[in-house]
Amino acid sequence: MPYRIVIGLTPILIEQLADHDINVRTLEYIDDQVVRAEKDHRRFTDAGDRAHAELAEFYVGSYSRLREAYRTRFGRDLVGAFADLAKTGQVEILTSAATHGYLPLLDRSSVEAQLRIGRRSSRRLTDVDPTGIWLPECAYAPGLEKALAANGITHFFTDAALLPGHARPAGDIRRRRGQSELGRWAPQEERVQLTDASTTSSDVDLLRPYYVADSDVAAIARHERVSSQVWSAFTGYPGDAQYREFHRKDTTSGLRYWRVTSVHKGLGEKEEYSPDRAAERARDHARHFVQVVRDELSGRSTDGRDPLLAVTFDSELFGHWWFEGVDWLGLVLRELTESDVRVATAAEYLEREPPTARVALSEGSWGKNNDHSTWLNEGTAWMWDELGRLARDMDSLRANPPRNDPFRERAARQAVRELLLAQSSDWPFLVTTGQAADYAVERFRSHAHRFHRALALARDGDATEDEVELRSLELADNPFPDASLKDFES
Repeated sequence: MPYRIVIGLTPILIEQLADHDINVRTLEYIDDQVVRAEKDHRRFTDAGDRAHAELAEFYVGSYSRLREAYRTRFGRDLVGAFADLAKTGQVEILTSAATHGYLPLLDRSSVEAQLRIGRRSSRRLTDVDPTGIWLPECAYAPGLEKALAANGITHFFTDAALLPGHARPAGDIRRRRGQSELGRWAPQEERVQLTDASTTSSDVDLLRPYYVADSDVAAIARHERVSSQVWSAFTGYPGDAQYREFHRKDTTSGLRYWRVTSVHKGLGEKEEYSPDRAAERARDHARHFVQVVRDELSGRSTDGRDPLLAVTFDSELFGHWWFEGVDWLGLVLRELTESDVRVATAAEYLEREPPTARVALSEGSWGKNNDHSTWLNEGTAWMWDELGRLARDMDSLRANPPRNDPFRERAARQAVRELLLAQSSDWPFLVTTGQAADYAVERFRSHAHRFHRALALARDGDATEDEVELRSLELADNPFPDASLKDFES
């Protein structure tokens, strides 16, 4: 089946998936789920609860098949499985900032390091050289496109709300020396339009990619209305009455035996889940989604160019929050392939239909109010103040790096890792939403503390006296083995 899909694999995620300890714990987790389901089956059978016993048996089979796939089909190497798919041309892998750092709020050197280390990690672990990127939280600030271009990125996805009302023709361009829009970005080569003054602007079209400002980097807007078929909390597919309820768990095993039933009913009122009825709804929703896509694209290629409709989702939605989402996605890919809709990866489309116009994107994100407030607010300002101090300490270390001292050079590399990990956008996000605020604060502070310890060892550490401490830091946080101080250079 000649399907196409674009998937963003954040570098820190694939570093984790490739880690030996994660591999071992994954199998331990799946084994534990099988055992829980088997115990539930015996418990429900003994209690004469046939309906729940059958559902427990469904879980035994489901988890057993997943375990076999992980061991045999994928050889315990999920990163390699994605890489193999990418090499067929049917899957495009996007890179991202190394630890999903919120780029518009970071200092310029840290942005460079996040992009440089992130793309290098993607290449090292997948043997694929990604040219597209998923900007963390779709967060953009004018000038960022220049850092992307400098790191070999040709395209990214953006929130439609950041598009302006009008676009100007791409035009013929030459290069001159200039100052980028952001004061924290150094002067660099800037592209200048050479079209004559009579050129007119056009209305921005969601179904077109655009070059960003005067760069060769293209932005593709996600289509909010079509995406909302899944995302909407009120009308989205995952809220269907037949789908599995995420929030109610069996008090003994932790497995889920109930369906959504109604968003207006409490957890204690949820009714029994039926995988068969849920599977039928997934088929209905897949057909409906493909029809929505066809309707949106209908009659939109009058200028001879194929329109591009992009829908984007958090991959953790599928199979996790929305248990049936993986099946729905597979059905959608099959239905699209068998329809009259032409499917393509982003890179494939841009090769065939490069942008013909330019836009000046607004600063913002796909968060609340399309600004930075989900990540920077009164409750998280202290985190950004601390990140600023850490970045200045890193600048100081870079100005006077350890030389001809392997131990201190190791410590400097560990300081780089800890700074990157402290910069993850997850920490302020979890504080703002309150989902796991204490955990986020603890993680942030632990990485900041480890950064200070690694920094001290990089400056004054002794290979004999401090080896145990450095090794403990390296064992605690070991992604990006090739990260170095040079990655922070502009």
